[in-house]
Amino acid sequence: MEVIVRKNHFAAFDTAYHGFASGDLDKDAYALRLFAKHTDRLFLAQSFSKNFGLYGERAGTLSVMCSDESEVEKVTSRIKQVARPMYSNPPINGARIVDTVLGDAKLFESWKLDLIVMSDRIK
Repeated sequence: MEVIVRKNHFAAFDTAYHGFASGDLDKDAYALRLFAKHTDRLFLAQSFSKNFGLYGERAGTLSVMCSDESEVEKVTSRIKQVARPMYSNPPINGARIVDTVLGDAKLFESWKLDLIVMSDRIK
């Protein structure tokens, strides 16, 4: 992180297996949070295929932390230019499942317990 900050590089993260490394979502997000605290620009690609068992549903997020509003407008415009030719109507079922689980406290806690079990099996 110190080298990236010193050289003003752009940090990109891919969290396809978030929660599987330790069974703890917060612990697995340590590096991402550390970089977000010390930089003003960040890229996060997050897939829910593995940790939600949604293979083939193409459920995930793309998050970009920008340094200011003008950069937000530029990044948003570029992302739209890239995404539009690939698909006009992305799959919705997997995204709805993720939204439902993450938006409900009981389902979220149950899902977190499943991550712990899965991370123990992977180790």
